[in-house]
Amino acid sequence: MKPVLDAVVKLLNTIRSRGLTHRQFRDFLQSVQSEYSDVLYYTKVRWLSTGCVFERVWQLKDDIVSFFHEKQYSAECEMLEDTEWLSVFAFFTNLLCHVNVMNVKMQGKNQFINDI
Repeated sequence: MKPVLDAVVKLLNTIRSRGLTHRQFRDFLQSVQSEYSDVLYYTKVRWLSTGCVFERVWQLKDDIVSFFHEKQYSAECEMLEDTEWLSVFAFFTNLLCHVNVMNVKMQGKNQFINDI
């Protein structure tokens, strides 16, 4: 899972770390009338939200590829065009989404894993 996580974090950092690129990406998403207006930010402190981050990248993968090709940064998104990598990414996205759902269900008083 670490290689997939590292690749996604690198991709997100490429978009979010530079203010101009981030603004251009948000404008690009608006221009293509995407369902989402931005990618989510990943931090190690909020590791339980990794499933949400992966799911958002999965849903925006075509728009991300189009944006990077438009900006001529094809090397940054080449893994999103690799079907083998995408199958591993989809598996981890599904797995982490289930972990997030379980985490939310376990929050609150008197919640036990065997009850869920």
